[in-house]
Amino acid sequence: MSYMRAVLAAAVIALCGLVVAPRPAAALDLEGALRQAAAANPTLAARNEMVEASRRRVAPAGAWPSPMAELGAVNVPTNGRFDMDPMTMKMIGVTQRVPLFGANRLARGAARAEVGGASAVAEMTAFEIWGMTWQAYADAYYAGELARLADSHGTVMERMVQSARARYESGNGRLEDILRAQAEQGRTLADGASFRAEERGARARLDALRGVMPGASADSLAPPPAPAVPAAPDAWLAAVMPSHPRLREQQARVDHYRLSARASRRMTWPDLELRGSYGWRKPLAGLYPQDNMFSASVGFMLPIFAGARERSEAAAMDAMARASESERTAAELELRAQIAGVHAMAAAAQRTVGLLADTVVTTQRRASDASWVSYRAGATDLWRVFESAHTLYSEEIALLRARQELARAEAQMVSLSGRGDLLGVVLPTTRSER
Repeated sequence: MSYMRAVLAAAVIALCGLVVAPRPAAALDLEGALRQAAAANPTLAARNEMVEASRRRVAPAGAWPSPMAELGAVNVPTNGRFDMDPMTMKMIGVTQRVPLFGANRLARGAARAEVGGASAVAEMTAFEIWGMTWQAYADAYYAGELARLADSHGTVMERMVQSARARYESGNGRLEDILRAQAEQGRTLADGASFRAEERGARARLDALRGVMPGASADSLAPPPAPAVPAAPDAWLAAVMPSHPRLREQQARVDHYRLSARASRRMTWPDLELRGSYGWRKPLAGLYPQDNMFSASVGFMLPIFAGARERSEAAAMDAMARASESERTAAELELRAQIAGVHAMAAAAQRTVGLLADTVVTTQRRASDASWVSYRAGATDLWRVFESAHTLYSEEIALLRARQELARAEAQMVSLSGRGDLLGVVLPTTRSER
């Protein structure tokens, strides 16, 4: 019976362990990091709120002036009595200014153009945040890979130190081999410390971009997607169209200045002013009833003194519109030049990655393995093995750095164009696209 109890207790403990044992956390991938940045990045949130603020200014920009209410007494004798003079009355009046020639409508259009510009700035900020997140993710991942490579090379150097020491103690080796292997081992430790510091810095940037306190997360990172930069830059340059947020923001500025100029000119035209009042009269001497009275009038505001100021302001707005048009052209040319330059860098990095991965590192790894075989067979000395291992380590670092540079170029392409689809990555939806 005691045996059965022990078996049952063990089974219960095992079952509880299966129930309460925490599952290993899934690795954070690039698309997940981009989604988190889109949802929690404070800079992007601030830009979105600025869009909302500009949207709230549209309705007031086109509103009529508030009506003015008037209460009072008219033609009251100095004795203060309201039943002695037939013109004495209590009065209420309302005055409303009516813009006839569309200045308010144009002002509302200028405010809407501001909303479009703010929305474009927010979208461009999202592109930049995604590019920075992409780069920080790649930097953190490849720095971690470099640190693991340094650890692996350190293990090889430890093995080489032991082998050199054994041969030296047996009288078949040289002290130089031990010292050289120990120096390489120390250099590898220094590399590992540098790579880990680089990884921590990149992770801190990635956390901040995702709206997380830097250093608070310890997510493992999945490998970035395989590079897929097109051979020709045409697909990327196709993103430079009027709908591109940087160009859209410039065009919205042009529209804002033009509409503001037209609104300023319309303000030199006379506005209509409507006025109405109603008065109550008391019976004269308390005996003779009197009819109440009303008044109505129509007036026009004559902008005699403000006309020159409004015309000058309109001319200034026209000049700003022309300047913004030139800035838009310059922005388009600069954007195209940046995309072409970054694409060339990405293509070069992709070519370097291919050559290093398919030819250099593969061949050098075979050479390193062959040197170890020759060393065990006594056909070569340890110095040859050391040189081969050191060269392999250097080429593997070069390969990881080339992949990192390619990822950085991809991040810049995303930051400039917002075309993650050309790299096989689904970018989050911005608030302006919802």
